[in-house]
Amino acid sequence: MQMHRRGPRNIHPEKVQLTNWRATLTRMWQYLAAFKGRLFLVFLFTIVTTAATIIGNRVNGIVIDQYISKNRLRALMLVCAGLIAMYLISSVFTYFQNSVIIKVAQRTSAQIRQDVFTNLQRLPMRYFDRHDNGDVMSRLTNDVDNINTALMETFVQLFTGIISVIGMGIAMLILSPLLTLIALLSTVATYFFSKGIAKLTQRAFMTQQQALGSLNTQIEESVSGKQLVQLFDHTEATMQTFDQVNATYTRAAFRAQALSSVIGPFNNMTNNIAYLLITAIGALSIIGGYGHITVGIIFTFLIYLRNFTGPINNVLNLINTLQLSLASAERVFELIDEPQEQDRPGAVALPQATGHVTFDHVSFAYDERPILKDVNLVANPGEVVALVGPTGAGKTTIMNLLTNLYPLKAGRVLLDGQDVTTIRRADLRRQVTVVQQESFLFTMSIRENIRLGRPDASDAEVVQAAQRAHADPFIRQLPDGYETILSENASQLSQGQRQLLSIARAFITEAPVLVLDEATASIDSQTEADVQAAMAALMRDKTSFVIAHRLSTIQSADQILVINDGRVIERGTHQQLLAAKGFYAQLYQSQFE
Repeated sequence: MQMHRRGPRNIHPEKVQLTNWRATLTRMWQYLAAFKGRLFLVFLFTIVTTAATIIGNRVNGIVIDQYISKNRLRALMLVCAGLIAMYLISSVFTYFQNSVIIKVAQRTSAQIRQDVFTNLQRLPMRYFDRHDNGDVMSRLTNDVDNINTALMETFVQLFTGIISVIGMGIAMLILSPLLTLIALLSTVATYFFSKGIAKLTQRAFMTQQQALGSLNTQIEESVSGKQLVQLFDHTEATMQTFDQVNATYTRAAFRAQALSSVIGPFNNMTNNIAYLLITAIGALSIIGGYGHITVGIIFTFLIYLRNFTGPINNVLNLINTLQLSLASAERVFELIDEPQEQDRPGAVALPQATGHVTFDHVSFAYDERPILKDVNLVANPGEVVALVGPTGAGKTTIMNLLTNLYPLKAGRVLLDGQDVTTIRRADLRRQVTVVQQESFLFTMSIRENIRLGRPDASDAEVVQAAQRAHADPFIRQLPDGYETILSENASQLSQGQRQLLSIARAFITEAPVLVLDEATASIDSQTEADVQAAMAALMRDKTSFVIAHRLSTIQSADQILVINDGRVIERGTHQQLLAAKGFYAQLYQSQFE
């Protein structure tokens, strides 16, 4: 049942918090652990490629000292041929390594996306009242895409980089402890600088993702409400609002990217200084005849150092991707961890209700402001109960509580004498059919949209439901008839036609309780006359609740409840309420005046 948001929408509805990167990484590993076998293959491939690099580079140094300087050209050719073969094998292993990682990243992202969407379908309505649709969509699309990008771009470098750093570090230490010490000093300086910047970038990227969610919300509302924007000449104001939200996102993105981009240049500077020191010290050692350092050793060491710092440099240069993915992962996991709508322990089944509905001293509030105050009503099977009153009085809220969409503040709602909170939600909601004022149709065929009311309905029953709702004539005039695929929001149909399809969906459901929430408000007078006749047949032998502003449509109701300011202030039949000359009589007379 559709709930309208109450109160102003905030541009930033959620508080920005610092990313808990340790917990987030642990959570990511829980997903990756499902692919332990493939990750072990990557580990083996990485060992092979790292070993090939170490051996190849050392051989290059030996070639300089033993072959080039001594003009041993034939032996040099043989060594080069061997190195080419080894590098080709290493490239093949690297290809398979990357292929495995890509598959792992895609499947991990798919599983995360599935978990997000699954939990999203089971969240209580209160969650959607408190979160913008654009922000929710941003988590499901942009944030999951950020995780996928990080897994493909940085996971290989993180995973393989550890092995490469360890292997190259050992090789460097064996080659020259002195030169290794110089290399380590530059690495330590880079580490502490990056650690300090990371604290700032974590907060900056979380702010960026929050701002992106707000931007998506603004875009979604502008596109969905494009017609209203033009009809009310609200284009300039909409553009100004978008400019403000867009500017907020741009500032947040600039700050995050600017902070993260500092790390790369600093890292390159320290590495270049390390290269210079190593070359200078090595040259002095050779000239002075100190130690065992040769030109080939310096050449090999510099290549080792490049391969040692390379993975570190790549990760630091991709720090923005890492921070963005951490912020995105935290937002995604927050959505996955949102408590689902749960049946009470020991909830009972209700295969088929008779339709006896009771509200027993019910009070309710969406936030702090009370909506319903001590409401009592009894609807017997087959009765038609009309709910009337000013906009915002609480009429639709009563129907939301009947289907247990929201928790009560006080009182009980009973169906066939059973508290609805103790009935399994799936069973409860099969007992109630709702036709809302604003019809919602999915991007699927007309036949499947009608069949949503009862998935096991036959094609003949779908046609019969459409006929009873007076929708069959216009459906058959469409090029593909019942197989016509509706576009987004069924824009190729008029609002009245969309409503007729919603009514056809209600016909096919065969639930004992029927709720008509201003169901005919968007239909022209001639169509309404036809539908009212069909509704009379539909409501036969059902407990029907009719929410109406046009009082002419509910004169035959068995009882009418007048609701104002969350309280039932009058009840009775149409004639009884007119005779009482109270609030209902004033509403009725004002409409016909």
